[in-house]
Amino acid sequence: MYKLVKPNLEHKAKFLDYLDDWGDQSMTPLTSDMKDMSYEDLLSYFYQAEHDINLPRGYVPDSNYFFVDEHNEIFGFVNIRHYLNDILLKIRGHIAYGIRPSKRGMGLSKIMLELALIEAKKKGINRVLMVCDKSNIASAKSIIANKGILENEVYDVTDHKIIQRFWIDLSDE
Repeated sequence: MYKLVKPNLEHKAKFLDYLDDWGDQSMTPLTSDMKDMSYEDLLSYFYQAEHDINLPRGYVPDSNYFFVDEHNEIFGFVNIRHYLNDILLKIRGHIAYGIRPSKRGMGLSKIMLELALIEAKKKGINRVLMVCDKSNIASAKSIIANKGILENEVYDVTDHKIIQRFWIDLSDE
């Protein structure tokens, strides 16, 4: 049984273990400035981000969740942006997520995204933009399994990658 939960102080040790699982990989679900924060500061940032308090320029309100099992083991992380600005519309989308490396290949990404879409719907987002690197076939499969329809591909000049843009319609859910 998997679920999304709001990060809290009780998750600290399991979150640090989750981050360790990523090792030296630069690609984690957290931005580089978040990786340098203490866990307590990260929780404060999550609260501010959700309630639109003192967000850095160019950021939009968002909600953050851990994807956990019945033992509160953290298997993944989800970030849901409440609306899109220009850059999110072009190459970032509404939802960012990541499964810890040791738990990949088990179909968990599909489940995590399904739960994230339920949360997005609760926030009044009826049409969700999902993006992934063209080379990330597993992510594309999870998006398509959750009714994602490929709109187009764009070039991300910052990361020098092709980004696939999918839309998921939640209005009839």
